Amino acid sequence: MGVQIVLSVLLLLVIMPQEGKGNFSSDFSGAGDDFEAQAYFKPKGKQAFLLKSTKIFSVLFFLNALALVVLNK
Repeated sequence: MGVQIVLSVLLLLVIMPQEGKGNFSSDFSGAGDDFEAQAYFKPKGKQAFLLKSTKIFSVLFFLNALALVVLNK
């Protein structure tokens, strides 16, 4: 259970500093063409590190949660 708490704190630390994807209302109104043009560029530097870390920690969090469920049965 301690590992789950550590993973959840790590997830918070890598998710919070990430930049948002833009205004969600513009997705439905058809506005935001600038954002669509930027979607083709790969993140670099800090953003790429945070994205990879988020993916890794979320998979570990999920696998640990499944392991806790199996062990508690």
